[in-house]
Amino acid sequence: MHYEKIQAVCLMTLTAIAIGFSIYGLRTVLVPFVIAVFVVSGIGPILDALQIRLHVNRLLAAGITFVAGLVIMFVLGSALWASTVELRQSAPAYRQRIQELVDRVENAFPNLPMQKKAEAVTPEKNAEAIDAFLDAMLHKGIATLSSAMLYLITTGVVVLIYVFFMLLGQSTESSPSATWTKIDDQIREYLRLKTVISLITGLIFGGVLAMFGIPMALTFGVLAFLLNYIPNIGPLVATVLPVPLIILNPEAHLLWIVAVIGSISAIQFVSGNIIEPKLMGDSTDLHPIVILLALMFWGMLWGIVGMFLATPITAGLKLVLDQFQATRPLGSLLAGRWTFPQNEQQPATADA
Repeated sequence: MHYEKIQAVCLMTLTAIAIGFSIYGLRTVLVPFVIAVFVVSGIGPILDALQIRLHVNRLLAAGITFVAGLVIMFVLGSALWASTVELRQSAPAYRQRIQELVDRVENAFPNLPMQKKAEAVTPEKNAEAIDAFLDAMLHKGIATLSSAMLYLITTGVVVLIYVFFMLLGQSTESSPSATWTKIDDQIREYLRLKTVISLITGLIFGGVLAMFGIPMALTFGVLAFLLNYIPNIGPLVATVLPVPLIILNPEAHLLWIVAVIGSISAIQFVSGNIIEPKLMGDSTDLHPIVILLALMFWGMLWGIVGMFLATPITAGLKLVLDQFQATRPLGSLLAGRWTFPQNEQQPATADA
């Protein structure tokens, strides 16, 4: 028996390693497919409502969903590009602001060694150097944003194609298993609440930045919406991203900077620590350490998309582990209930 247990553990370890390498090697195909699975789970009720209210068949309802997805992607891409154009138009004012900050530093610290070495540099050459640096950073930022938008658009089209055929292939006659129904209901509830909270957070976040006149406020609002799907890390990154534009704003002063950064930080704090726990509770039934490890694991395998999908994937895996007696202790371990196996053995002994 001892030898068989060791053999089983070794086989499970080798299987897990093989599955991990397969998931990593097939990420180009699996990532759009997994995203499509979650999208289908989330919009399934919407598709059913279209069929009932509009009295259309499954094909037409799936087609309407596909076209609506393309329209949303086009509107989102246009809005992000408009924000980039806004930043380019504001670039001269930011150049002047950086030049003022450089002059203040030079006047405040006239005896710095670097300042003595730069005495031969004229203000005109200094301004040209700053302009060249800002132009390079601006072009690099626009190129990075354009490549990211192109990747999102191409991946989004592939996801929509998957979604179209998955919605089209769903059968209303066959009933899914109880395990799959439970997983689907939990993922759907998680995505519904998370999407509503993230959407409200993104709207308020972008609206506050726009109210203070920060360029690319719409882009930062969209990023706040998307990054809110990444627990703990995402809201922090969304808060830090607009800080350089806030500090370097031409009209910025200390009280104004503190007000803007304090406002967006308060939005993320209230959303992540008050509203979200109250509405969602412990819907995933996962320990915070497990969520953090899942973020690192899926981020290592699938990058930023893996971090978006880490929580629902791990929650679904826990539900599967809970369905079998042999793997139930692992499911309890993911939930942080370390004493589960001992508690479960006592009733079994009593029954015997």
